Order: sequence, then structure tokens, then C-alpha cells
Amino acid sequence: MLIPTSYLFLIFLSLINVAENQVPLPSYMLATSPEPPFVEIPGIKSSYFALIARDTLYLLATRLQFSLTITHPPDFLFGGYNNGKWDGIIGQLLRKEADLGASLNAITYARYTAIDFSVPVIYDVTGILIPFPDESSKIMAALQPFSIEVWMAFFSATFLICLTLSVEGKINSSKKTFGDHIMWVISIITSQGVLTSLLAVPNYVPIINTLDELATSSIIKPVTIRSTAVDDMMLNAKNGTYKLIGDTFRKYPNETLVANTLVGVNRAVEGGYGFLEPRTSLLSLMENDRKEHKVCRVTLAKETFYPRAFAYLLPKKSPFKDAFDRQILLFQQFGFIIHFQRKIVLQSNRCLLQKKKVRSRAPRFTLDHVSSSFVILFVGYAASFSSFVFENIRNTFDYDW
Repeated sequence: MLIPTSYLFLIFLSLINVAENQVPLPSYMLATSPEPPFVEIPGIKSSYFALIARDTLYLLATRLQFSLTITHPPDFLFGGYNNGKWDGIIGQLLRKEADLGASLNAITYARYTAIDFSVPVIYDVTGILIPFPDESSKIMAALQPFSIEVWMAFFSATFLICLTLSVEGKINSSKKTFGDHIMWVISIITSQGVLTSLLAVPNYVPIINTLDELATSSIIKPVTIRSTAVDDMMLNAKNGTYKLIGDTFRKYPNETLVANTLVGVNRAVEGGYGFLEPRTSLLSLMENDRKEHKVCRVTLAKETFYPRAFAYLLPKKSPFKDAFDRQILLFQQFGFIIHFQRKIVLQSNRCLLQKKKVRSRAPRFTLDHVSSSFVILFVGYAASFSSFVFENIRNTFDYDW
């Protein structure tokens, strides 16, 4: 009989003595979290982040031999400093209504002044959830690769080539017409890979691709969960892109600072919002939405930003801090955290534009890009014309003799 890998890890860890000279710990902890799977919220499914937090926390409870009860903050927030006081999980810890924050929270300086963190459990970046773009129309696809200047140079060169072929045909008594030469040249051009790929491959153009585009866009606003590290960072920024995002939060607080991930995803689906959340969390939200609706309604913008560490929240001078740190470091060392991430986080997501191998923006060539090609074309045309004139002069002299 094969023993599951998780059991082997537990057996191995149980043989390691990490509790030497450790003060006996309480046998009971009251933990708090505002998100599933720790608490049930209608319409909201567990994110990958929350599942990693749950598995790690239950393993900590097993290793340190304490029982665990889960409650939730009255306001269902993670914890921010608003109106002179801390709300969410942090407010509960400060009021001694809980012993531990069960969710993984971003480590920030402001939070550190109020409570303690365990050592980091995982690291992540912030992503932007945006509406899934419609496929662009194919009607004008053939005109997209080149700028107006390139098309003008192309038609001028085509006319000269066809005119030359027509004159040469008259001299040599060819039955081909001017129109035949035009069709031959155009058939060569339109069979090239750039035009073929534009017509054959779906082309999705996201509404935005970067945080800078989101901050300056007139058609899409940023949105995030209130009392998180993201809104704290943006609202306290003094300049740059973060300040522009923060200004939007201050101008439209009811639209852009939402209560939970369900509202954030629905905002993105509406088409006028980009939802800012840890990328791992957004991957799960995107996949859950696809499974529920059987179609991709949201996707991720190409750029990520604001990398940060996530850890458990503990009150200042908590007796569990040192024990938690030791155990989490052991979990990291022996691959437990990586095991949880690989088990929970999907390796692919059907709604990612990168996975679909589509363009974020249609390539557009200007005259500068193809100027050398036209130089070669006109040099060849001049050489051909010179050869044509020379041959006719030689034929004339031969005829006279």
C-alpha cells in the first residue's frame, strides 16, 4: 500500500525536534478571516491564496498541537487604517477578539506598526483583471499591417512595375494586358505571411496592458478591495502612476473600493474597470468565472506590479510568533509550501491571452520599417530599366547594320 506524499512529509517533520527550550503554547487559538474557505460568503469561492493559507494553517495546528476555531471580522475586511482606527482582521487582533489572522496578508510597514507578522509564507505580484476583449473585425485586416505612407509607396511601386511589364510586353508582342500584370504583382504581395496571419489568427486587443494605461485611461477605472495593501499604497502615494490610481479611488470611492472579490470580478465583467489583486488570487477568480459561465469573460493584463510578501497576522508579543516562524521556515525548507502551490494553483488557464498565442496589439509597419526594402526595389527597378534601354539601343544598332 502506497503512503500519500503529504503523510510522508508529516512523518518526516514529526521526527525533527524544533521545540527545544520552547515555552509551552496554549492549546487553543481563535483565528479570524473575511474570506472562504474559512467563512462562507454567498457567491464567493475559495481563491488559490486562501486555500494555501488554509492548508498551511491546518498543518501548523497539527505540528504545534493546538485546536482552531475560525471567526470573521464584523466588517469582512482584511485590515486598514481608516478614520483614526484599524478595521478588519487587524482591528480584531488589537481588540483581543482573536489570536491569529487566518488569511495570508501582505506585509506593509503601516500594519507592522500595529501588529506582528509571521515570516513570509509566499510571495506574489499584483495583477490587473480586465474584461476579455472581443476578436477584432477581419473586414479591414488586410490594411492593418502597414501605415498609409507604406501603402502609398507600395501602390506607386506596383504601378511602375506593371507599367514597365506592359511596355516590355508591347515591344515583345506579348498578349498579356496591363491588368494581367497588376493581378500577378498583387497575388505575390497578398500571399505573404503578415497578411495571411492577420486573416487566419484571432486577434484580441486588450482594453489596457499596463498600470500606466489604466491610470491614464478615460474608459476604464481601477478597482480594488478596500482596506488592503493595494488601496493603502495607492492612497498614500505622493506622485507618479500610483498617485493617479489613488486619485481615482478618492474621486469614485463607491465605485472603485469594493467589499470583496465577487464585486471586483463583476466590475471587470462590466467592461469599465480593471480589478487590482494578487495575481495568484486573480488566476483562481478567472478560472472559477470561466467554469461557472462556460466562457471567458475576464482575463489578465500583461503587466504586473507591486511584488510583496504574504504572512499570517499575530498580535504584538504573541506566544505563537517564534513557533510559527520555526515551523513555516521548516515547511519552506522541506518543500511543503511549494507542494501546496503546485497542488492548488493551476498550471494553465484558458482565459489568459498569452496562452491563446494572440497579439496584444496588431503590428503596424511604418515607412521607416520598410524603407530599405523600397530602396532595394527601386535600385532593382533602375537596373532593370537601364538594361531594357541598353538592349533596345543595341537591337537598334544591330538592325541598322
